[in-house]
Amino acid sequence: MQPPAEDRSKSESAPSTPRVQPPVLAKPTADDALPPVAAPDAAFLLQLFLIPMIIVMIVVMVWLLFSWLAHLGTDPRELVRDLKVLNEASWQKANTLSDMLRNREYDHLKDDPQLAAELAAVLKGELASGQVDEKRIRLRIFLCRALGEFRVDAGLPALVEAARHERDPADLDGRYAAIEALAVLAHNLGPERLAGDQAVLEVLDQASRETGEGPQESRRRGELRSAAAFTLGVIGGPVAQERLAEMLVDSHANARFNAATGLARHGDLRALPVLLEMLDQENPLAVADEVSDSERQRKRMLVLMNGIRAASQLAARQPEADLRALEAALQKLQQSGSGSAITLESMESLKILRDRQSERPAD
Repeated sequence: MQPPAEDRSKSESAPSTPRVQPPVLAKPTADDALPPVAAPDAAFLLQLFLIPMIIVMIVVMVWLLFSWLAHLGTDPRELVRDLKVLNEASWQKANTLSDMLRNREYDHLKDDPQLAAELAAVLKGELASGQVDEKRIRLRIFLCRALGEFRVDAGLPALVEAARHERDPADLDGRYAAIEALAVLAHNLGPERLAGDQAVLEVLDQASRETGEGPQESRRRGELRSAAAFTLGVIGGPVAQERLAEMLVDSHANARFNAATGLARHGDLRALPVLLEMLDQENPLAVADEVSDSERQRKRMLVLMNGIRAASQLAARQPEADLRALEAALQKLQQSGSGSAITLESMESLKILRDRQSERPAD
């Protein structure tokens, strides 16, 4: 039986369209979000390691070259002879010489009395000239530092003269350097050598009593007294210690603190009240002269550290003394969290105090 004509025409006029299936997509993974990983090539390794290493090597070689050129032909005795003819570079030569004397390679020079005498003659000539421009004062400072490094006393009279010499306010820096150099020389020669020198004790006593007018001048004179106190503490002896005891009430904190640490170094119990002041981390006078927070923090740490070390020295030299107040101050400082260095130093000092007490014979 044939289908109706209408239906047959419809089936013939409607072509069959094949059905297209949608593609099946794979589920994305975490690795698909990352770029492909490739092994580094030689050019990348060259940029990453070799070129920076070459740059560092060039910098080091340039530094070594300049250092070699700076010391090329710098014989210490030639430097001293060159200093006899003063010029714009004289202070740099004096600085080089002072650095060489602190170098172990040139340690033998510290025992050369002729070299020290020649250097002292240069310093005396410079003092006699009366020149006070910046470079001449700088020259004087480095000459003093160099003379302090010797283990012979040929330069001692020149240092004493430099510690006393002041014709102009600019001379104060040279005096300060000379007094510091006397402390180094006392350490090198032995404190007893300078403790018996009347000229040394007189110039230090004079410097320890000077005052100034106005805030700036008062501070500069205070620092001079501070340097004198430090040197007196290194030298020690009855005369020095009596003067240090008087300086415990100095208005300048650094002078007062140096007097206390000097007395503690020699086991003098008169240092105790000022040591307790140094160990007080809330003490405003310890940082009164500093202008910025960073300077105040640095100064406070320095005062605390010096106080702790002085406490250890006093305890070691006074095994029978009652130092409970000192122990309490150190205990408080250890528990305050002032810093790892302060905490460790406090612990060491407390151990010295407690070991001293444990070794004390029972009553």
